[in-house]
Amino acid sequence: MSRPDSPAITTLKNMAALFNGRSMSDGARVWRIAPHISDAFIEKLKAAWAEVRTNALPDEFHSKNKKREALNDISFTVDDIEIFPKIYTRNDYKHTLLHSFFFSEARRNFSTMCYLMQNNMPTTEPLALLSGDRLHPGTETVLFTRKLRDTDIYFYDFRDMLHDFTQEKRNAFFILFGKKMAELHNLGIYTEDTDKNISVRPNGDTYDLHFYDFDNFYPWRFVNLKRAKHAVLHSLFCTHYDANLEESEIFLESYLTVLQRPDLKETLLTAIKEKIAAGGSRQK
Repeated sequence: MSRPDSPAITTLKNMAALFNGRSMSDGARVWRIAPHISDAFIEKLKAAWAEVRTNALPDEFHSKNKKREALNDISFTVDDIEIFPKIYTRNDYKHTLLHSFFFSEARRNFSTMCYLMQNNMPTTEPLALLSGDRLHPGTETVLFTRKLRDTDIYFYDFRDMLHDFTQEKRNAFFILFGKKMAELHNLGIYTEDTDKNISVRPNGDTYDLHFYDFDNFYPWRFVNLKRAKHAVLHSLFCTHYDANLEESEIFLESYLTVLQRPDLKETLLTAIKEKIAAGGSRQK
């Protein structure tokens, strides 16, 4: 098992990852294209999106939360790939500033997913990002990804299913979950809502965990004790399923082994036991 990079090296790698993909000008807008996507595919995507944007959405689109909206009711197909668009509509000084320095929410999300793919980490497949240029962000940015499979399970729905698993199957899942969470953190990818943004794909007797939605990721936000504690507790305890002590210890052992941070074990295990004693996710 290779040793994780230092926080400084990891941060530099993640900063470099923000420039993932090549760019293609389109009038006043810019297409940023995932490394594995061809120019021919993008030309078809541009034509298909122009039709969808004209016929399926209002001229001035406003997201429900005034920030971003996943268009769950809209998808279209290019070369047998079903495409899922997500529109970002933030238009304030913070968005403009972040966009100017390549740190807009959409750019971070797109670039991080490209980075995960390059490191063989399962994620929603990024295809392209359409936005204004660096100095003119505009009011609408669109992220295009491959739509998840119908058999993929939203993580909280999967947590509900754990109640019907045998203890042996639950233990196997928490070993896998701890390992994959640590692999993500070893790449320097940390967000406070990672536990919400996972899909579970059945794969024979096991599962593939796909991480997605990195709007809240920043390259310099690497894992420390405070963040590891947040990640561990949110991974183990939620209203859909609270891990018991056996499952928690299995998860923690798997997580810290891959993370190569045995020094965190005592503190994190104490936090887990306190959480269980306080009622888990039912704690007030």
